[in-house]
Amino acid sequence: MQLPKLGFIIMSALASATAWSQIDPSVGGAVPQADFSKRYALYSAWSGNLTYATDPSGSGRTVLRTRVRSTDAKVSGVLRTDFLPKGEGTMTGPRWYGLSVYFPTTWVAHPNPAVVAQVGPVVPVGGLPAPLAIVVRGTSIELNLGFNHRPLSGTTDVATVANSAVKAVKLGTLQTGKWYCFAVRSEWSPTLGNGALTIYQNRDKIFDAQRDINSYPGSASNVPRVGLSFPGLLGVAERVLYTDFIRLGGPDTTLEKLLAETPCKTTTATTALVK
Repeated sequence: MQLPKLGFIIMSALASATAWSQIDPSVGGAVPQADFSKRYALYSAWSGNLTYATDPSGSGRTVLRTRVRSTDAKVSGVLRTDFLPKGEGTMTGPRWYGLSVYFPTTWVAHPNPAVVAQVGPVVPVGGLPAPLAIVVRGTSIELNLGFNHRPLSGTTDVATVANSAVKAVKLGTLQTGKWYCFAVRSEWSPTLGNGALTIYQNRDKIFDAQRDINSYPGSASNVPRVGLSFPGLLGVAERVLYTDFIRLGGPDTTLEKLLAETPCKTTTATTALVK
């Protein structure tokens, strides 16, 4: 089923000053097809690149199918079909995000990177890397983290792509035909001693950094998004990725509460991959 006409780019945001303690029912989350544009902003050359679908893993739940073709027009400078929750950009303090993606068995490995989930400003600042991104390169899936303590503007020593820190954490060989459910607890800060970031993949803790820099000074609030985006070329004629809706929570949300809303709610932990 194709979504109702959304326009080429939907970039408006709904203001919200309410913090929540558990999974918020009014921002993000699963919504009927007719209400998608009320909850989410879509970034794609064509609204038909995002459709509602039945979970390919066989659970029967409704998920989203995103597509990008090599012939698509670029949106905000990149080839993409991804979406973010409206209203999240005003939130501060500890935040939880549930970001789930499924790689179909038709996925073909290619060295050109594909970003499938990320957290960062709605409009990237000066081309700086996102504070958090899940990236596929060839047959590998990895976690990329970007940050900088330098100011974003001024006359000297400002943050640039060249002087920003980027950490790449290998998460293993990409497996198709399965869900990757990432649960993120964040306290964003560009100041040493203040930031905190913990990331789980299907209940395994894959990254944990406390009292550390993990963002950029004075930048807009970080917002999660899922779907496909490409820093360069696709390298193939078409990419398809299935995603869940984005789940959001506040300081009292727990890992179990978040994962209970995702396609990985029955998954058990195996082993921690990364410190």
